[in-house]
Amino acid sequence: MEGESTATIKLTKSEIEWTIIALVWMEKSSEEFRRPNDVTMFRKIRKDFIKIKEDIIQGEKEIEIRNKTEEKNRASPQACETCIDW
Repeated sequence: MEGESTATIKLTKSEIEWTIIALVWMEKSSEEFRRPNDVTMFRKIRKDFIKIKEDIIQGEKEIEIRNKTEEKNRASPQACETCIDW
């Protein structure tokens, strides 16, 4: 596959999840029809999508933690004292 063109696409997390499910079915079908090259290809693509999904989940967690920290900082008495000094 070297030298092939690539494309960037945008997918939601749920679209990625549905793609993973479809790839699992493609793997199973390829196994049934004894097409080992297809099984290997679908498995690789599925693993790539799983990694992307995990990265998205990790990013969401980091954003949530950052938002909670910012909220906590805004609500702290020290933040209020700083505002009063202005």
